[in-house]
Order: sequence, then C-alpha cells, then structure tokens
Amino acid sequence: MNDSVSSQVKILIVGYRKFSELITAVIPEFAEQADITIVESLAHGNTEYHSLVARLEPDVVASAGSNAAYLANTLTQPVISQAVTDTDIIEALAKARRIASRIHLFSYQPERSLPSRLVENLPGLIDAELIHHNYSTSDEANEKLQLVMAEEAPEVIVGPSFTCHEAEKQGVATILVYSKDSARDMLRKCIEIARQQQGQLLPTGLSSSAEFVIRSDTMTAIARLAQTYAQSNGAVLIQGESGTGKEHIAKEIHHRGPFSEGQMVAVNCGSIPDELFESELFGHVEGAFTSARRGGRIGLIEQANGGTLYLDEVGEMPFSQQVKLLRVLQEKRVRPLGSNREVPVDFKLIAATNRDLMAAVNDGQFREDLFYRLNVFSLHIPPLRERIEDIAAIAGYYLADYGRKYGVEQSAKTVLPRVKKRFSAYGWPGNVRELQNFVERIVVNLAARPDRELSDEFIAGILPELQRNNAIRPTNSLREQEEASIRQAMQTFNGDKARVAESLGISTTTLWRRLRRMQQNNDDPINQISSGN
Repeated sequence: MNDSVSSQVKILIVGYRKFSELITAVIPEFAEQADITIVESLAHGNTEYHSLVARLEPDVVASAGSNAAYLANTLTQPVISQAVTDTDIIEALAKARRIASRIHLFSYQPERSLPSRLVENLPGLIDAELIHHNYSTSDEANEKLQLVMAEEAPEVIVGPSFTCHEAEKQGVATILVYSKDSARDMLRKCIEIARQQQGQLLPTGLSSSAEFVIRSDTMTAIARLAQTYAQSNGAVLIQGESGTGKEHIAKEIHHRGPFSEGQMVAVNCGSIPDELFESELFGHVEGAFTSARRGGRIGLIEQANGGTLYLDEVGEMPFSQQVKLLRVLQEKRVRPLGSNREVPVDFKLIAATNRDLMAAVNDGQFREDLFYRLNVFSLHIPPLRERIEDIAAIAGYYLADYGRKYGVEQSAKTVLPRVKKRFSAYGWPGNVRELQNFVERIVVNLAARPDRELSDEFIAGILPELQRNNAIRPTNSLREQEEASIRQAMQTFNGDKARVAESLGISTTTLWRRLRRMQQNNDDPINQISSGN
C-alpha cells in the first residue's frame, strides 16, 4: 500500500441532495488525505446509524445543522458540523435577490442559543425584504416551510439542503446556504480531528500551537477573528473565565501579526506590588533607588519593543497603577526610573481579563480612558461548558499527548468513549485547564495499572468531581461566572486556596483579593469563603 493511501483518514458524510452534491464537488481536492464516504440521509430516529458506523468504521462523521446535532447526540465518534459563515449567508442572499426582493431565509439555531448577530442586522444591510425562520430540528424546519407554503407563494428560499429540496418539489426557486469554501473548511477540520483521534497530532490549521484544539463553530469563528485582529496594530482585549484559553489566543495573535519577529512579553498585572510596578514595567538605571540592580534593568515594556506586550489579569491592576500604564500607551514612550531620557517603544498590545471590565468602569474600579485604550478590538472566549463540541476534541488531544508521555498504550479512541458523556455533562469550573488535569489523572492511573479496565467505578474513584452536580448555571456577567467558578473550586478542594488558585489559573494573591471582594459584596459566609489554607 502506498504512503498516501495508508495515511488517509476515513470520513463519513451524512447529507442530503444539494449538500451531498456540494461535498462531492470538493472531494477531489482531498483525495490524498481522506477516504470520504457520503450517505444520503436525513438524520432522525428511524435510521440505525450505529450499525452504519460499525460497518464503515470512520474516524470522524460530518454533517450540517440539525443533522449534525442529532448525530453528535447519538454517536460516540467525533461529529463535525459544517459552519454557515457570514460570507455564506450574504452571498446566498445576493443570489436570491436576483430572483426576488422578498426572501425567506431558513437557518439552524440550537435551542437556548442566541441568534446570529449578522442575521439580526441583515434587514438594514440588504436591499430586500427578509423573512427569517430559525429551527433546531429537521421536523421543525419542515413544519415552518409548510406554513410558509400555505400562507403565501414564496418566490425564493435560502436554506439547508432538505428545506431546499422540499421547496423545489413545490416549484419554488432555492439557494443552498452553504458554500464550497465552508465545505472545504469542514473537510479540513474533519481531517485534523481524525488525525488527533489516530494520534497523528498535527497543528490545527487555525493555530500555530498543537495544544490549541478547537472544533466548535463558536471557537472557529473566534479564531478567525483573532487572525483578522492580528493584522492590525490596534490593541486587543480578550475576556473570558480563567482557564478558557485566553493566553493561547494571545499567542496566536502574536504569531500571526506584523510584530511576530519580536518576543511576546507577559505581565501578570495582579501580582506586581505597587512599590515595584514602575521598576518592573519601566525598568531602572543603576542607583535609581537603594536596592536597584547593578547596571540597571530593562523594563518589561521596553523588552516588548518590536513584539507584543501581553497584560494578563489586567482587571486586577490597582487603580494607582492604571494611570501610569495609560501614559505609556498614549505616548508610546517609556522613561526608566532614575533616567532623564525617554525610550520610544512600538508593540502590539493584548490584554486579558476574567472580569467584566465595563462593569469595573461603572463601579469606579477601572479607568474608563484605559478601558477604551485596551478595547480597540474585543474577543470574548466562552467557558468550556458553553462549547461542548470542543470537550471531546481537547480530551482526545491530551489523551494522546499524555499517553505518549507516560507510555500508556490505550488510545484516545479507546478511552474517550468511556468518559465522553460524563465530560459533556460536567460544569468545568476550571475550563480547559481542569480538563487537561482530569485527562492526565486518567492516564497516570492507567500507567500505574496497565491491565486495569476503565470501568465506571475506576473513573468515579479517580475523578470524584464528576459525581457531583457541577453544572454551573449561565449568569449575566463575567464577574458572576467568575464567582460561581471560585465557589465551585472552593467546594471541590475543601477551601485549599493553593489548589483552588492552581485549578483556576490565577495567583493566590489574586484569589485572596477576589474572595475579599465576594465577602464584602454579597452573601458568602466568612467561614465558607475563607476556610482552608
């Protein structure tokens, strides 16, 4: 068998008419990388997909919209959903506009998810009357289509394959909402995930770091935005809970931008004492103060010159330090302590926080002018519990990675199905970092007892956290999410603050500060919040 065939991954596509035709058109471009089988089907309970998967043995399954959602809930194999990009929607509507000025758009929207921001604003962007119908299942899409057909005689419909097929049977012109470009993106993602499952770990096409693994449409869109923002000199503010991958995103922006040849200098804003702030960030000359280093010191900001300055936990920066930082950012010049000269600096600025900075501005805890200086471009990284599709992909990566490290022969393909449902139901207060810790714990225990069966009792013994009700309810602000995560971690680790801080990816100083704020602001009993080490 030649090398190109032996290195192929196996992909099963479950699609319907126009979607299948679209995939068929781009398959030749991936012939050397993948063996792709297309099955014409509308995913529902009347089809036995387990036997189909057992017969074809794909590494990954792919579909679109409600089909993909049904398959993801039915199969243990990774299921990739074809994204509908903003470009797809705009191009499809432009084609439909040539047919009629009144357009019906059908789009998949998972239950309890927010509508697309683009779709909300489309009526003001296109010269057409747009009637939008969202659905979460194929049955719902069909019901809505039949209602439209009963109420009027639509001239053109934009939507998924099944909706288009049903509308065409009644003589209505249709435009498929998916494009060849998004089909190619889906197949690339399928190949990447399949190789991760096989242990052929390749860096993701959206990332220069193999550890930054994503599968969800949400994170794919964020990664693309990050690539776009990387090309600008403007500052980027990344907001999200601890452990969600903010630093990974910052590294991606750095590596893909015009300042990539310089270094990325990280500053933990919550851990620098006020008296050392200027010395650490601006540097000092010899003799600037009693304990000044011989020969002086180049400050962190000057070290970032020509590269990227990454301000981690910027929301923890004391108010007195904020005005000093603002001056440097405004003037792009820094004066070391004890010096009479200013050093010009030019760098990409990235700031990250797990606080709601706008709320901090309103509370008088963060300078408004500094906020707007940092918030030229903004990215919000959702917590892991809100992007369940990423959980299995990330777990698969770390299972393979730690398996090699500890010499465990059980593959990610074997272990992942045993924990996938439990992982999907867990609340992940520590987000990706906690998931990484869980996976390492599994692999280390398997390394100690290679003959041990991965039973329910075994998993419960090494991951007792999964037995608790850890699903954190969605809240209205980053601060509330942060406080919910801290409460959960305090309970999990019995108030051991060192372990809590480590699991949340923050310093113990920052944890103490937040615990004090929680104690002052709301209902946490002192003995619950401040117990432990």
